[in-house]
Amino acid sequence: MDLLRGERPATVERPDPPIEDAGRGGDAGWERWRAWLLPAVPALLALAMGVWGAARLPLWRDEAITAEIARRSVPDILWCARHIDAVHAAYYLFMHGVIQVFGASEFALRIPSIAAFAAMAAGIAVLGRKIMSGPVGLIAGLICAGAPFASHYAHEARSYSLVAALTVWLTVLFVDLAERGSRRRYAAYGAGIALLGLVHLFALLILPAHLVTLLLTRRTRTMLRPWSAAAGGAVVAVSPLMALAVTQRNALDWLTRPGWLDVRFLVETFTGPPIVAYLLGAAIAVGLITARSRGPISPQALAVPWLLLPATVLLLVSQFHPFYTYRYVIGSLPAMALLAAAGLVRLPYRTWLAPLVVMAVLLQPLHVEQRRPEKWWDNLRGAAQIVERESRPGDAIVFITADRRSIAEAYPDEFHGLRDVTMRRTPAEAGNFGGEEYDPAEIGRRLTSAGTNRVWLLEGPWRMPSLVPQDRAKVDALQRNYRQASVWRVTGITLTLYQR
Repeated sequence: MDLLRGERPATVERPDPPIEDAGRGGDAGWERWRAWLLPAVPALLALAMGVWGAARLPLWRDEAITAEIARRSVPDILWCARHIDAVHAAYYLFMHGVIQVFGASEFALRIPSIAAFAAMAAGIAVLGRKIMSGPVGLIAGLICAGAPFASHYAHEARSYSLVAALTVWLTVLFVDLAERGSRRRYAAYGAGIALLGLVHLFALLILPAHLVTLLLTRRTRTMLRPWSAAAGGAVVAVSPLMALAVTQRNALDWLTRPGWLDVRFLVETFTGPPIVAYLLGAAIAVGLITARSRGPISPQALAVPWLLLPATVLLLVSQFHPFYTYRYVIGSLPAMALLAAAGLVRLPYRTWLAPLVVMAVLLQPLHVEQRRPEKWWDNLRGAAQIVERESRPGDAIVFITADRRSIAEAYPDEFHGLRDVTMRRTPAEAGNFGGEEYDPAEIGRRLTSAGTNRVWLLEGPWRMPSLVPQDRAKVDALQRNYRQASVWRVTGITLTLYQR
């Protein structure tokens, strides 16, 4: 059709989408929002719980070791791993980067653990929604965020909170493999398991739990071959670390053979006070009976092996050689939350909020208690402040045992100006926690030299009756040549000032 000058062609109006299609688009958008909002709620609660009190608590001995080693250069960290604590080398390297960015304050050292705590709560929410429903995921995430056991390790500059977060998200990926497996996803799972093993070797006990889940689930048995290849590749990747860790197993000599009291303590650690334990136990029982899956893997087949196997294996192996302590199985805590959530969701519409509120009220005193500095493992900050306040330029200091030297490394400003008269090589040079000290004769000579008039002795809350020769030489020289001027005691530390 010809058009006159200035005339515009008619436009064809597009019809509006059918009302039904528009509704579906809106529902899909709302579902996407819910997918983000659901894990965000427990993650934000966990973040708040992690930040609460994190800067108030002093470092304790293990955290002081983290601070001291992470301050070293990368070659020095790797040099240390050849001699001791190789199982934590990856974590120390990671924390070395954290210190470069955020510094080495108490709060900065705990930032990764706090973030991992939030990631764990978000991860179990995603997992609950994936295998059951959104409410189950939300309840499980809130239980994790409110668990004193989890928030305690959010306040530690150690790897355990990271272990829990990695375990949860690898289990999310594991369930995803059952729904839509691909080579890329299996490769990601294998790489994640290898990373988990590098962070903590005992965390690899999630692998037998995942294997049992596959065997219990008929619809996923076809996954056995690709899953075994991914898991086997991860184990091979971390096998050099395993071999090195075997040569350093004396680092766990402080552990004892566990018994039934340890099992009971583990249950109490996971659940909290008895009333909360009864509530969670009842919810778990209901969940075991009534939980139904929305995918190929049932909540029971996933969560029961995850909750029970890691602790059971460690407890049984530890009857022959002690390897068990409760924090090594922190990665199983989200499984308990998942089963409890599966039970609580069976309550009438949203009345599951009531038991959650009751548990929060019952757990509140425990949360307050574990955030009090005087209830922390050690008050290293308090000891450092005493030294800073009472010391004089030129004072000497000695440590019993040598590895308590990490306290001075963790709080270097407070110990600045003190002479470490018994140290021959620094911990970084020696590749350990306590450095290398002079022989007993040289220690005695240096402590009795004319230039030393005041000596600080830093030791634990009590002195072992049998001391290594270097430590015995320190005590003998101080008792023969000095008088005890003052004594200070803080949690975990005794400070004694000796004067001529």
